[in-house]
Amino acid sequence: MGQKKITEKEFQKTVIQYARLNGWLVAHFETAKSRKGAWMTPVAADGAGFPDLVFVREGMLVFAELKVGKNPTTDQQNKWIALLQSVPGVKTFVWRPADWHSGKIRAELEE
Repeated sequence: MGQKKITEKEFQKTVIQYARLNGWLVAHFETAKSRKGAWMTPVAADGAGFPDLVFVREGMLVFAELKVGKNPTTDQQNKWIALLQSVPGVKTFVWRPADWHSGKIRAELEE
């Protein structure tokens, strides 16, 4: 993944592929177009703001919100992130392409 501008979908694909190469199972909930033409992620209950990716490997659980550009996390995402960070043994990240280029994401997924 070069230093060019990249879409969140491209960034996500790269992270997922790398995680799988390192033995992680990965879950992502795709967006879909509603009958009214709006894009949304179909979730129920309190799912709004849930992190983009869930990684699990023996004895390890990681949640990651992916952001490109200057997009900030939303209040709902911040609430999920804070609560998940409060769970012992769970790691939670907000990753940007710069974290890929610096090696931070790869280091976390290689642990």
